[in-house]
Amino acid sequence: MNGHVDLARGFPERVAIAGEIFAQEVSPLLQQRGEAALPLLRGSFALAFWDEETRSLLLARDAFGGRSLFWCARGSEIWFGTQVPKGAPLGQIDRGALSDFLELGYVPAPASIWSGVRKLPAGHLLRFDAKGAEVRRWSDLPTPGGSLRKPSRIAVRARLEQAVQRRLAGRPSALLSGGLESSALVALMTRLSGKVSTYTTGSEEDLAAARRIAQRFRTDHHEVAIAVPPAELLPGLVIASSEPFADPALPPLAALLRQVPGPVITGDGADELFAGHPRHLHAARIPRLSRTASAANLLRRVAPARHRGTLQRAAGALGSTGAERARAFVEVFSLDERRLLLGSHARIARGATSDELRGADATLAFDLEVSLPEDVLFRLTLAADGVETRTPYADIELAHLVVPPAARHKFGRIHGRRLLREAVADLLPRDVLMQPARTLEPPLGAWLHGPLRQMLDDLVRPPTARIRRLLDPRAVDQVLAHSLRPRGNPRKAWSLLCLELWAREQRG
Repeated sequence: MNGHVDLARGFPERVAIAGEIFAQEVSPLLQQRGEAALPLLRGSFALAFWDEETRSLLLARDAFGGRSLFWCARGSEIWFGTQVPKGAPLGQIDRGALSDFLELGYVPAPASIWSGVRKLPAGHLLRFDAKGAEVRRWSDLPTPGGSLRKPSRIAVRARLEQAVQRRLAGRPSALLSGGLESSALVALMTRLSGKVSTYTTGSEEDLAAARRIAQRFRTDHHEVAIAVPPAELLPGLVIASSEPFADPALPPLAALLRQVPGPVITGDGADELFAGHPRHLHAARIPRLSRTASAANLLRRVAPARHRGTLQRAAGALGSTGAERARAFVEVFSLDERRLLLGSHARIARGATSDELRGADATLAFDLEVSLPEDVLFRLTLAADGVETRTPYADIELAHLVVPPAARHKFGRIHGRRLLREAVADLLPRDVLMQPARTLEPPLGAWLHGPLRQMLDDLVRPPTARIRRLLDPRAVDQVLAHSLRPRGNPRKAWSLLCLELWAREQRG
């Protein structure tokens, strides 16, 4: 979806939609109710609605931000799209947004990589008329830990079944990892609609786990061999993102989805709603250790440069139980490292709305408001490349039931996702219920020392590299040297490679 509106001329399309809206006639609803119709829509969408009567344009993004929505307004004109809109006055590369990318591996809304373009946050709308552009929230996400009550497993099961049922039109297939999230979806899909087609890839252990679930529910199962080398796949994916994006799971997910007929149901969003990431459990269980954090801070001032980022993250995780800890678990480059690369432009990226949350609640809020829309769901859309994907866990009614309970209701002794495990305990084997999350996380270190080594040497190391105009060249060399060592963090070199690939496609 891409468009350009001049208020003097209007918009030739009354309604434009990217994504999927379930069981609703969208155009009549919007014509009758305008923005009041948005809470009635279910699905993953970005939409534009031109109101001829008021000569105004409405842009909106669903509660979870399943589709990105960029916009740029100047005078009586506005450009918008699910990618950076063509023909818009982009401005310059925003160095603050570049700092956000180095911190997280993506640029979170409302910023974009271009100074003249903004990104509509998830659950927000924009109204553009003769008075200008007004942005405001239309859908509130539930606050983690906002309720002391634990929902019954029957209520969670019913809400999850409802979310799956909404997305069964056209008999979709499913991605099956053999883990709890995808296995639960396959079980419910089988109960609600009969035989399901499932697709999987990964290591022999991953294939065996998925094969076991497929046999249990008698699915039409397909094991997909990913044959596309990352050096061939990566450049096209980075270019298609329209912004710098460095999620390592993108290439294997894209390679898998290229071989899956749509529509396809995925388990994305389950960890963010049900507290399934290991960092959620760490945030809940690790106490605040101020003295240890102070010691880590002192050590980073005298430690070798390659250890300072790790020590800074340790200090943040141990010295705080709030937003600082939530960031420490996910940041790629620490603030000190970003200052070396960007100087005074380094900043802390936007976080969750509330700064008052602590422990697992703070980490969950960050993942729901920032990571889920700007990383997880964006990655899925980018990898799908036109294949229709559906995400039952990213359901607002399900979220309002399972997100507010206190953290103690979301964790067992050594695992998260307690509410999900209890809801589907009668459907799955115990070992599947208790196993940690399965991901498509690739072996970055092996990639960067193997199939991507030549690309890294040819593009990032030379003095003519584009990123050396954006970042301090000496700091770039230090990052490459440290991150590719045996105990280094290969995500840093990976992020620089993705940034270089993106920068080479930009004008000038």
